[in-house]
Amino acid sequence: MTSPRPGPARGASAALYDALAPTYDQHFAVAHRNAYDDLAWELVQPLLPDPPGRIVDVGCGVGRWARRLVDMGHAVVGIEPAPAMAAVARERLTSACFELVEQLMEDACLAPRQADLVLAMGSLQYSEEPEQVLRRLAQWVRPGGAVAVLVDSLVALVLELLAAGKVDEALARLETRQGTWIQHGLRADCHLFDSARLRRAFEGAGLVDVEVRGLLVSWSGFGREGMLDRLDRDRARQMALERRLMGDRAVADLAKQLYASGRVPAAVPG
Repeated sequence: MTSPRPGPARGASAALYDALAPTYDQHFAVAHRNAYDDLAWELVQPLLPDPPGRIVDVGCGVGRWARRLVDMGHAVVGIEPAPAMAAVARERLTSACFELVEQLMEDACLAPRQADLVLAMGSLQYSEEPEQVLRRLAQWVRPGGAVAVLVDSLVALVLELLAAGKVDEALARLETRQGTWIQHGLRADCHLFDSARLRRAFEGAGLVDVEVRGLLVSWSGFGREGMLDRLDRDRARQMALERRLMGDRAVADLAKQLYASGRVPAAVPG
């Protein structure tokens, strides 16, 4: 067995996301991405402060979620290190309720205990040390507030690679707990999570009431093409199935994406 390679380099994903910026909305029009994005939004909604409050969107990209949150009356701080993505977000969100911080999540300096909710939908996995970053994000949240993240699933990727006959790559991903996204001739390394690691990370950050859900559990059962076919033929029926499956911890790791949330205790030392 070889030694696990180091984590993603700081900011290494920015170039790839810059290349995606002009068509990023189309990226999420693809059936499976649209599906897990909708499921994640459904899970986040109960965490939103009422009345509207302050939300930090870590890796806000072109502002897809930030715009939705601002329209609901929330004050949103978006953190985005990729210049082209940030430029689109800045153009779209001219509201005084939106503040853009163009830095890596590791470098962003926000006041502690001021946010009602911190979101990292697909961004945490690109940090060098996600457990350390998660502790940093939790420090931004007021007592009783929440943190929610969405990350790629290790188990689903390994099973997908095995089904495609890519045994060596599957074993490498399993050993290193890392994946690589290659597009437009660019690559971005990322951490891959299982539900146990994600839960430990949240608890290690001092968060309570931790919940880990699998989004698109059927991905490992039907395969990519089967999943896309079912979403195309009867999206409502498939989404109803996914909602039932994501409520069961036993199958969470089979899902394409893992979602986790947790709250800062109502009484926080310091």
